[in-house]
Amino acid sequence: MTGDYTPVTDSVVAAIPLVRDAASSVALEGVTKSYGAVPAIRDLTLEARAGELLVLLGPSGCGKTTALRLVAGLEDPTSGTVRIGDQVVNDVDPRDRDVAMVFQSYALYPHLSVARNIEFPLRSRQVPVAERRQLVATVAESLRLTPLLDRKPAQLSGGQRQRVALARAIVRRPRAFLMDEPLSNLDAQLRVEMRAELVELHTRLGITILYVTHDQVEAMTMGQRIAILNDGVLQQLDTPEAVYERPANAFVAGFIGSPSMNILRGRLVAQGDNFYAAVPGGRVALSLPLRRAVEERGLEKVVVGLRPEALSLDPQGTITGVVSLVEMIGHEQHVALRLVGGQLVWVRIGGEAARMRTGEDVTVAARGTVHLFDPENGVRIEVGSAEEPEHSTGSANAPERSTDNAEHSDP
Repeated sequence: MTGDYTPVTDSVVAAIPLVRDAASSVALEGVTKSYGAVPAIRDLTLEARAGELLVLLGPSGCGKTTALRLVAGLEDPTSGTVRIGDQVVNDVDPRDRDVAMVFQSYALYPHLSVARNIEFPLRSRQVPVAERRQLVATVAESLRLTPLLDRKPAQLSGGQRQRVALARAIVRRPRAFLMDEPLSNLDAQLRVEMRAELVELHTRLGITILYVTHDQVEAMTMGQRIAILNDGVLQQLDTPEAVYERPANAFVAGFIGSPSMNILRGRLVAQGDNFYAAVPGGRVALSLPLRRAVEERGLEKVVVGLRPEALSLDPQGTITGVVSLVEMIGHEQHVALRLVGGQLVWVRIGGEAARMRTGEDVTVAARGTVHLFDPENGVRIEVGSAEEPEHSTGSANAPERSTDNAEHSDP
């Protein structure tokens, strides 16, 4: 059968492109979705720009898959507007929305060959035979599936099956792609390879992708922007760099990063010119700009955020703990310290350092960026403004923001 789907010439590829002339944006505008009295999505506003790879990230049950199903038309919004390109699609049937979904489970037809699986959406749309074969051959060559066209899904590896599912979506030339945790069933090495292939495919074809995952490493490495959800509410929408360096609230801070940011509750203390947050196991010195920011708000307590790389082993440090766990990654060590009161704090140190021993007493110093959050609502405390930042919890529109004026504090 492979002979019927031989790779096509460049002229044919140009005549029948794999994607439309222009990708379409996908937008949710003030969308709420409730199941009875239980809201799954609350007043969600976000847009995947035309040609953008936007990742929806969050823990299980946060509403990210529901948002994807609303775009696909598999669910109807309780209120709000769903838009694909310039078209409002609230009342448009799923099959007429012209979007392609890629699922975690591949959803391949086991009795059909790879070629027939890829071809299936074209046959259902009664695309002429010659054009079908040209498109199947072109997309198969693009995804390195040409030698596999005669095989059945059971004869393929997990990565190959996922490429077939992608090919079946691409061959339709839809307005946008909706991907629901497509790499979750793959082993660690295959996930890394498929992440690279998806990013390369997106770059090559310039397609719009709305991508759902609970894996923050996947989100940070693939997404041009990341929308972080929790309990159906948009927490932050920004670039991976901005989300990591300037998390909008304590939830985002603790969710992004591996190991994640250390979150400590602190009491503010002023001793002459010294100003610090007393935290379990010691204290964290705060800079003058941070002091002004918390004093403007009249706060007596704060939530302190420290990335593992912001802490370093130092006998003269101000935080003490007991080594509870050492993760030897190879090029670095992730050391978990048990503080007074039982909280764990993660420290990232170089792999060349002597391996820490469980039960060892150590002292660390905070030498990197110190993040502060409001203890009541978890919103980030910005230096130089007592106003609530635009990216705070529940913000519907979270525009991109710079990483200027990062808060630093010397020990």
